[in-house]
Parts: sequence; structure tokens; C-alpha cells
Amino acid sequence: MTVNEVLVKQLGALPVIREYMERLQLKDRVDALAPVRPVAHLTNGEVVMALVANRLTAPRPLYDIQHWAETWAVAETLGIQPGELNDDRLGRCLDDLAAVHDQVRGDLTVQAIQAFGLATTMLRWDLTSVVVSGAYPPEEQDPAYAQVRYGYGGERQQQVRYLQVTTDDGAVPVWEQVHDGNTNDVATVIATMEALRAHAHCQDFVLVGDSKLLSEGNRQALLAAEVGYLAPLARTPEWDTAFLAIPADELVPLAYLSAHERRKPPAERASYLGCERTIVVRVPDGAGGQRAHHLRRLFVVSSEERAACRRSRARQRERAEAEIARVIKHLGSRWYPTVAKAQAKIETILEQRHLSGLYVVTSAERVGQPTIRCDLVPAALARAEALDGYYVLETTRTTAEADASGLLTEWKGQWQVEHRHRAAKGPLRVRPLFVTSNRRIVGLLLILGIALLIFSLLERAARQALAAGEKVAGLLAGHVAARPTGDNLLKALSELTLVRFRVAGTWHRAASTLRPLHHRLLQLLGVPETVYTDLAA
Repeated sequence: MTVNEVLVKQLGALPVIREYMERLQLKDRVDALAPVRPVAHLTNGEVVMALVANRLTAPRPLYDIQHWAETWAVAETLGIQPGELNDDRLGRCLDDLAAVHDQVRGDLTVQAIQAFGLATTMLRWDLTSVVVSGAYPPEEQDPAYAQVRYGYGGERQQQVRYLQVTTDDGAVPVWEQVHDGNTNDVATVIATMEALRAHAHCQDFVLVGDSKLLSEGNRQALLAAEVGYLAPLARTPEWDTAFLAIPADELVPLAYLSAHERRKPPAERASYLGCERTIVVRVPDGAGGQRAHHLRRLFVVSSEERAACRRSRARQRERAEAEIARVIKHLGSRWYPTVAKAQAKIETILEQRHLSGLYVVTSAERVGQPTIRCDLVPAALARAEALDGYYVLETTRTTAEADASGLLTEWKGQWQVEHRHRAAKGPLRVRPLFVTSNRRIVGLLLILGIALLIFSLLERAARQALAAGEKVAGLLAGHVAARPTGDNLLKALSELTLVRFRVAGTWHRAASTLRPLHHRLLQLLGVPETVYTDLAA
């Protein structure tokens, strides 16, 4: 038998991704909400499948999707011909998607909850910035969608704000939203709460976030809607005074230990102290009266954060005192000809080093010469050190739902949603965005959200199938055992290929032979091996 021609295409995790997209009913749900004319070669659902698969395998700009589809087994696994994925068709799909963003995202969340048994009783909220590149012609900007704006950071970069809400059950994204580039985090809370209920059908949940979650308006709205929350309060002089008034014997040890700290010797581990207070907040009940809500506030002291604060202050003091010494040395020179100029410079140094209030600056005349001094105030330093490493958590959760140690543990789990932002910017390469229409930015970030949903579901499935602490042998390069992540699962499957060969004028195909690692991963992901073996034809 003579082989006349051989073609090799990347196969990777495409069959697994297709399986999960089918479980989410992705194509059907998109097509139901964003139908196209019958004469179209591809439905919007098919285009979305291709774009999501690309984001999970080898992310490309829109203009390069067709080339990706030609080199990967897109036709064989998704039934989509590469030539139909031109950038004009992709752009129209993004326009259509943006118009039904909330409905599509909500439907997919509902399906994910049903198909994968997600728990949504605790949801984690966080925003990040997504940098955009290039020019944004005014005629291509739709006022109905998130606007590209300069952020408030020192870089003054054009961006949009990207909000994510993830479950505490595997950090699976159940909602995302694109906001104007200059949107303040606190302004998104009420709309997010309402969207979770209206579109994702999440009714009874606790929203966990950082200090930007709570403002007085947000607190009132959350309580009125009977949505639970857990978040740190912004630090104020009033909280400082309240913390210093707590008797030392009321700060009791909290039982929290991170996975990282467990690897350290006991003597080197971070420790936490806590003290609870309860307050009553009354909000209108909608019937002309008021309803009382009992809120818990947990004052927490972290030994790790306290040590970090003191190290930072020591560095700043050392640098500030050296800079101040140079100013005093040059008093009366052309740089600092007067005491007033020298004093202004010293105060600027103290402010920039965050040391204002710890030093007192005095000036005097000595033997006809002006002098200036900058002296540490021991009492002010002692007070600052007493405040190091503390913060206050506020929650609606009762002691029956979580004791003080449980609250701290739940709050410390906020890293999960932050990791999803890192996955979006890392393996899924969300930035920079090169589309010039803000409407298409919204559509493209919906594609990212769907890809991140599947990315997270893969990780969750694999971890749930393993025993606590168990690792997958040979998952990383060099036959290193590791816990599965969305990234290393996709990378482990990326080596698989699909070979097409022609014999006597007839084309045949065969997938790579699955190695033991691949068998193990498919087992963990709940995907039958036939998704690969059935590709032979």
C-alpha cells in the first residue's frame, strides 16, 4: 500500500472542548437568541464554537482565525470549514452577540448549574482592567455599549473594565460584564446583584468581594434585596480608634492556615487574631416600615501583614531620613535658600514616604544662622505600629453559618476569582484587544467569558474526581506530578494530532495514540475516549 499524501493537523483538546460545549448546549442557546438568515453558511452558534475553541487552544486575533482553523482539526471536530471563518463573518457574529450578551450569559450559567451541579450559595465578585490597542474611531463607538476610556492609574492607558463573578465551588465564572474604562468598582455592585437574579437565576447567595464592594448605598441595597455579603471595610480613622480600644484579651486566635503556610515549619507560619462586634442596621422594608439587620464585624490582625507593614515602614524611614539629611545639609544653599523651602521639601518627602505624622519638623535661629530639625515622634510611631496588620470584615452571615475562623477562611478564598482574571490575561490572552468597535469588544469579551467557563469546568471536574491532595502523575513536563489546572490540562492534551493520508485516491484519517496520561485525563474529565478514536475514518 502506497501513501500518496499526508497532512497533519493539530487536534489537542478540541474533542474535549466540543464535548463540554455540547453539555452547555452552546450552539443551540446562541442560535436561539441570535439567529441568522437561513442563507448564511454558518450560524452564530457555530461561529461562537469556533472562537471559543480557538481561545482555549491557540488564541489568535480575528484576522488569523481562518489560518488557525486550517492548521487545527476544526473541520473534523466541529464540522466548520476554515474558509467560512473570515474576519467579516466573525465581526458580524460579535455584533450579534453583544446585543444579547445578558441573555446568552445567563442561559449558559443556568445550563452549567444544571449540567455540572454548580453550587451558587457563595459568589465572588471582582473587577480588572483590560487594555485596548489602536485607534477607536468615534463613528464605530456605540453609546449603548461599554466605552473605551482612560483609567485612573498612573499609566493613563485606554481600557475597559471587566467584571467577573465566580462560584466558591471550583471558581467557575457565572457572570461577567464589560463596563466603561473609567468605571469605579463600587458602582457595579447593584447592577451585578440584579443581573445574577434576573439572568443567571441565582437567588439565594452571599456576595464576597474586596473593600470596594461596600459603600453605604450598596450596603442598603444588598440588605433591602436580602442578598448576603462578606467584605472588608475601607480603613478610616474611626476604625483605627475602634480597633485600638479593643482589650488585648479579646483578640483570640483564629483557626486559619493557607496551603502555602502549611508547608512551613509551625514556628514560621502566619497567625491571626480576631475580635467580633455586632451592630444593627435598619433599612426600609417596602411597606413603610423598617427591618432590622444584625451585622457582624470581625476585627482581624494578621502577623504576616503586620510584619510586612513594619518592614515597609522601616525601609521608608531609612530612605526618608537620608533624603532629609541632605536637605538639612544644604540649608542656605541655592537649592534651599530659606527655612520655608527646606521645610516644604521635608514635608513632601514625608508625605511621599507615607510617614506624615510620625515626624515633627522644627526650625530656629542659632548664632544668627537658621536651623531645621526633623525628629521622630515615638508616641506616633507606637500608635502606627499598634495599627499594623489589622482590617475589619463585615458580613450578614450568622455565627451558625460561619464562626469567626470560618469568616476569615471564606474571605481568604477571594484569590480564586483573582486567579480567573489571571487565566483570562494569561493562557486565554484577552489583552490587548485589537477590535476598533466597542460593540465588538463586548462580543469578544463574551467569547472570553464562555471560554473561561469551560476552562474552569475542566479544572473543577478533574479536581473533583481526585482524592483530597491527590496529584496527576506526569502532568507537567519532566514527568512531574501536579494538581490539574485548566492550563495544564489543555497543555497535556495539546500534543495530540490528527493525521490525514491518501491511499489510492481515498482519504483516511487517524488520531494520535492516547498515552496513559491522556487516558487518565479523559477519565478525570468524564469524557469518553471515543471522542478521539471515532475521528478515524
